[in-house]
Amino acid sequence: MSDSPDVAALTDLLADDCARQILVETKEQACSAAVLSERIGVSEPTVYRRLERLRAADLVTEEVQVVTDGKNFSVYRAQLDGVEFDLTEDGFEVTVSRRQRMADRFTQLVEDM
Repeated sequence: MSDSPDVAALTDLLADDCARQILVETKEQACSAAVLSERIGVSEPTVYRRLERLRAADLVTEEVQVVTDGKNFSVYRAQLDGVEFDLTEDGFEVTVSRRQRMADRFTQLVEDM
């Protein structure tokens, strides 16, 4: 899956060290904002602000973890697989490749039938 997002918005987002660290930390395993805050060494409000921008750019997904004897919480997982910049006669074009979860791939398979 890939698309062509706004080059300036994407480069601005990926220029942010905190946003990049969130993507790295959530690439293999979903993490809560509290865990991200501890691992990256920034406050939870800062993590939430970056997560909001990353979610708006469709680079992370949010999943709610249900806790039967406590308060539910959200975990975040990187959806970004790769970014490719191409220089064209009109400027830069950027292509974002996103990961697909198994459930998403199955849904796509059924829809394509």
